[in-house]
Amino acid sequence: MSFLDLLPQISIPPMNATGVDDSRLAQRFADRLKSRLEDMEKELADDEQLEVVAFLPSGKAVVVEAIGYENPALITLRGQEQESGKECTLLVHQASLQVLVSVERLSIGRTRKRIAFESLEHI
Repeated sequence: MSFLDLLPQISIPPMNATGVDDSRLAQRFADRLKSRLEDMEKELADDEQLEVVAFLPSGKAVVVEAIGYENPALITLRGQEQESGKECTLLVHQASLQVLVSVERLSIGRTRKRIAFESLEHI
């Protein structure tokens, strides 16, 4: 009889990282973000809208107009640099994306803008 036979027999879950091999990480991230933004929009007053801003490692901010994804983990943000107003596209791994969502007042006569969600999947 070995020492191991004296230990209780228990099932130990594998030590692999969960979700790392998920081929749809970016899609799930985008879907969750979309759902969260929709929930937040329901809470807004008529004269308010959400502003979504992503931050680059350099500290620059991008005002997001559209969010796309390409699985397994690439998120694409289209928008404008906050400081210059220059159009840009940010390609980022979904794990390193930092997003700030804030509420801003609408000027009289302006309509609420909404973030577009796009799939960049290639079939």
